[in-house]
Amino acid sequence: MGKLDRLEPAAVWRIFEQMSAVPRGSGHEAAVQAMFKAWADARGLAWKEDKVGNLLISIPASKGLEHAATVLIQGHVDMVCEKNAATKHDFTRDPIKLLVEDDWVTADGTTLGADNGIGCAMGLALADDETVRHGPIEVLLTVDEERGLTGAAGVEPGFFSARTMINLDSEQDDAIFVGCAGGRDTEYVLKNRGTRAPKDTVGRKVTVGGLLGGHSGLDIHKGRGNAIKILCRVLLAARDEMDLRLVEITGGSMRNAIPREAEAKVVVPAAQARRFKQLVDAACGRIAAEELRGVDDGLQVKVAAVQAPRCLSLDSSRAIVDLLAAIPNGVLAMSRDIAGLVESSSNLGVVKTEGGTVRMVCCSRSSVMASLEAIVRQHAAIGALAGAEVRQPQGYPGWKPNLASAALAATRARYKQTFGAEAQLLAIHAGLECGLLTQKYPDLDIVSFGPNITGAHSPDEKVQISSVEKIWTLFAGTLEELARA
Repeated sequence: MGKLDRLEPAAVWRIFEQMSAVPRGSGHEAAVQAMFKAWADARGLAWKEDKVGNLLISIPASKGLEHAATVLIQGHVDMVCEKNAATKHDFTRDPIKLLVEDDWVTADGTTLGADNGIGCAMGLALADDETVRHGPIEVLLTVDEERGLTGAAGVEPGFFSARTMINLDSEQDDAIFVGCAGGRDTEYVLKNRGTRAPKDTVGRKVTVGGLLGGHSGLDIHKGRGNAIKILCRVLLAARDEMDLRLVEITGGSMRNAIPREAEAKVVVPAAQARRFKQLVDAACGRIAAEELRGVDDGLQVKVAAVQAPRCLSLDSSRAIVDLLAAIPNGVLAMSRDIAGLVESSSNLGVVKTEGGTVRMVCCSRSSVMASLEAIVRQHAAIGALAGAEVRQPQGYPGWKPNLASAALAATRARYKQTFGAEAQLLAIHAGLECGLLTQKYPDLDIVSFGPNITGAHSPDEKVQISSVEKIWTLFAGTLEELARA
C-alpha cells in the first residue's frame, strides 16, 4: 500500500503518489511525461506531444455531454528541487519521500512538488472517476514552468482546441484567481582574477542558515530573511573595519525561491580574526532582533576557520559585495487597485562562484508591465556600474483579469452553491502560465484555483488533505456547470 491510499479523492492522490515516485525537476521531465503517455495508453486515451515536451491528453466526455464545449485543464509537471542541508536526496534519481501529518501531506526534508503536481493529478483523475460529469476534456501538462515558463512559451497555436481553460496552479482554496504578474530575470556575471592570499591573513567561512525561505512571489511580502542579502550585510559590517577578500561565495539554488542558505569563504588579517567574528555576530544579532523576530526566527550565522591559500583581489571582492548589496530585493510596490496585492518585487535568488567568475540571478515581477520594464532597466544600470556583464532573457507577460468571463461566472456560481459563501476574487503576485497561453490564444477564457499549499519552493512545502477534497468538489461542479452552459 502507498502512503496516500486512504486519502480522498482516491484517484487524485493515487496519481500524485505515482508522480512523486518519478524525479521531475525542471528540465528533467522526460521520465514523468513518459509515465503519463503509458498511463494514457493503458486507458485508451489519445495524446500528443509538442516539440518542447508539453503533453496533451484527451479525455472523452461523460455520456450525454459529448456535444458540450471542450474544456482545457492545465498544470505543469516540473517541480522546484530544494532540500535541507542535512537531507541526502538526489533529485535526478530519488523519489520524493511522502509523509502524512494530520491534515497535511508533506515530504521528508525536500520540496513536495504539490506545486503543481496536485493540479496535474486532478486533471488526469477525471479519466478514472466516473462520478464527475463533464464535457470533452483536454489536459495540458506543461514542462519547465519553474525555470521561466518556457514550456508554456513553446505551446503553438492549434496544439489544443478548447477555448475555456481551468488552470489548477493556485494555492488558496477560498479564492478564484483571475490575474497574475509578469516577470523577467536578470543575471549578473563578474569575472575576476585570483591571487595568493597576502601574508599574515587567515581563511574564514561564514555560513547563513536556518531561514524559512519560500516562494519569491507568494511569500515576498512576509518579510522573511534572504540568506544572500544577510550574508552580504554581515560581510559589509566586517569590511568597515578591515580588508576582506573573497575566496568564493554561494547561496540559493532557484531564481524564484527566497534563499534559505548562503556561505562565503573569505580572507581577513590574522590579527583581526577575532574581531571579524565579533562584527559578524553583532550584525547577525541586530538583524535577528530588529528585523526578523517573530517573522523568521531561525536565523543562524556561523564563522569557522578554513584553509585559504588563494583569494580574489581586494577590488574584485569589493565589487562583488557592493553589487550584492545594491541589487533591489523584496517588495518594491503595492497595488493601487487590489488591496494587499504586491504589485512589483525582486528576489535575489542565486549567487554562485565558478572559478574566478561570480554569477548572480534575480527574479523580478510586476502586474504593471511599464513598472516591470523600469525595474529591469534599473537592474541593468546597477550591473553596468559594477562592471558586470548583464544578461536579461525574454520574460513572460502578466494575465489581465476578465471579470466578464463565462468560466469565472460558472466557477463563482458553483462555489457559492456548494459552500454557501462567495469566493474571493484575487490576482496573484507570481507567474502563471495563463498569460503566455493567452498570447497564443487571445480568445482563451481562463480561471485558476487550487487547494491550500504552504511553503511552496521550500522543504516546508505541504498540501492540505481536506482542501484537496474541497477543490475537487469545486472542480467537478464547475465542469458540470460548463458542460450544461
